[in-house]
Amino acid sequence: MLHTSDATNPLRKCSTTCIIAIIFTVLLPLLQFFHDSLLYYRHPIVDGEYWRLWSGSLVHTNHWHLLLNVAGLWLLTFIAPLPFRVHTQLLQIGCLATCVGAGLWWLNPEVIWYAGFSGVLYGLFMLGGLYRLQQRDWLTAAIILLGICGKTGWDWWLGTESATASLIEAPVIYAAHIYGMAGGLLLGILTHWQSNTKP
Repeated sequence: MLHTSDATNPLRKCSTTCIIAIIFTVLLPLLQFFHDSLLYYRHPIVDGEYWRLWSGSLVHTNHWHLLLNVAGLWLLTFIAPLPFRVHTQLLQIGCLATCVGAGLWWLNPEVIWYAGFSGVLYGLFMLGGLYRLQQRDWLTAAIILLGICGKTGWDWWLGTESATASLIEAPVIYAAHIYGMAGGLLLGILTHWQSNTKP
């Protein structure tokens, strides 16, 4: 169950999201040492290395790619902290990584390899934007939701010519962002439904 009963204390919301940001600020650079074993790579997945479906979201193409995603996570922490306990947020991140990997596997067979936390990050921003929408914080919600949708559209339009693609030394797989956002939308709907059905 994705509990939302702990969403009442703004300080607690911030502190739990800060804990998540700290965890991943430490964890993601360490996982770079296992890059080749964790990378989403279609051929080893076919051979049974199924963990790559979600672990690909935890490694990056280079240090700029890693820094961009860590910075994005801290941005989320400051503008739209998520109102969930740490273990719930970790579970949500696992669900989003699974959505990204499964989406690429089933819907984008042309994608041979993928790395990056951005698909998960876009899902977290979607979740944060939907929560702000539920709280009637219209401005923050609009900035977040229009921002991630606009960035995804921009990456799709520019393709390999985008500045981001040059910086990370790889094409931007905007489909991963879409799958992360779809996962965030589903999680947002689920948590909203749970909060409305509690006695």
